[in-house]
Amino acid sequence: MDKFIETHFIAMENWAQKIINSIHSIYGYCDAHETYTHMHSQAPPNFTQLESNGFNESSHTILEEIKAMIIELKIKGSVRQRDDGLFEYRSSLLGSIYGRTKEEIEQKLTKKLKEVTNKKGKVSNKNKKEYPKLSEFFETHYLPYKKQTLALNSIKSIQNEFNFIVGKGNFNLTLNKYTTANIETFLFSIPQTRKRQKIRGLINNIFKYAKRLGFIKNNPCENVEHIKHKQKIGQALSFQEQTIFFDNLFNDNMIMLNHKLYFAFMYLTGVRRSEGLDLKTSDVDFYNNTLHIRGTKTCGSNRTIPLFPLVKKLLQSITPDKNGLYFPIKPDMITRLMQQVKDNEHHPHELRHTFGTIKMCVEKLDAKTVSLYLGHTTTNMTLTRYTHPEQLDMGIFFNGSLSENEKLNLMITKYQSVLDKIEDFITRFTH
Repeated sequence: MDKFIETHFIAMENWAQKIINSIHSIYGYCDAHETYTHMHSQAPPNFTQLESNGFNESSHTILEEIKAMIIELKIKGSVRQRDDGLFEYRSSLLGSIYGRTKEEIEQKLTKKLKEVTNKKGKVSNKNKKEYPKLSEFFETHYLPYKKQTLALNSIKSIQNEFNFIVGKGNFNLTLNKYTTANIETFLFSIPQTRKRQKIRGLINNIFKYAKRLGFIKNNPCENVEHIKHKQKIGQALSFQEQTIFFDNLFNDNMIMLNHKLYFAFMYLTGVRRSEGLDLKTSDVDFYNNTLHIRGTKTCGSNRTIPLFPLVKKLLQSITPDKNGLYFPIKPDMITRLMQQVKDNEHHPHELRHTFGTIKMCVEKLDAKTVSLYLGHTTTNMTLTRYTHPEQLDMGIFFNGSLSENEKLNLMITKYQSVLDKIEDFITRFTH
């Protein structure tokens, strides 16, 4: 009887243990799928009685500790216990992390957070905006942009000014390093006000273009004080000054014949200094009587003008050099020769003013035609600078006893006398 009871008690204990194990498995499964039950608005199984009897109490405690740790670390994610007993933390940022204890999860989680932080830091440095140096931006962006609208000589002038900035000026920083203060300090280190004014204009234009392209948000040159420079406005030589100039020029035995003819050419065509120096045989059409002028300011200044009779005679008297140049003269020599002839009273550009003023006020050509001859983009400059007949002869202009036609005829006569002087010289020295 005792043996029978003992056998059945052992069987009962085995069945009881199996039931307990099954209950543990059910509880762990349901606890691990809390999200699933919430998504389906279903109340989770009631295991209050099981918990009160001590079933899965340790697992539940670890889950709560891990959840508290996540809140403390201020990170997002969910925690569950898998069927195999492992705890799993999941998030879109860190992926999945597994462990059997809260400490193991914490250790792995901390390591993963450091990895992600370091990785983000590297990405941030990689994407950090890099600013080009001023010289790099000038060569790759600004200069090609200006070449679309400016003539070669103007581009050379810009290049020379920029070389001063980054060369002698040693002012070549990345675009983000320039400030109003350091630009002003650099500018005021330049003693000549005209040079300072031109450099400020170039720096401002470069930064304005850099801002437009999105390289910088603000133009640091915008608030730089404008440079004051008293510019001498060119004017025409009076007929008396023209006569004295050509007498001194033609009678100076120290000045070469080709140099003398160059000044006569400037006077007769109104070209800019470098435009005259660039004249080649390919620019002259003796058959159609046209003269091509290689513009030096803008692309619009590249133009064709009439080959005036006296200009034609002058060019036919010259033997061009091996490169086809009519006037192979160094640019800086022109100013020196002009000062030598006129005792520093005038500069070469005033021969251009003289030509324009004579065409407007003596020959009475319309502003549009004179503007084309001079290579002006608009007639505004022509009308502003080249309509001052008083500069040609104040005595005639302010003589109230003369009619306008009488004044005009007197000026035509005086102009013709200057042309005769030039023609006599060409005839005398070229035959």
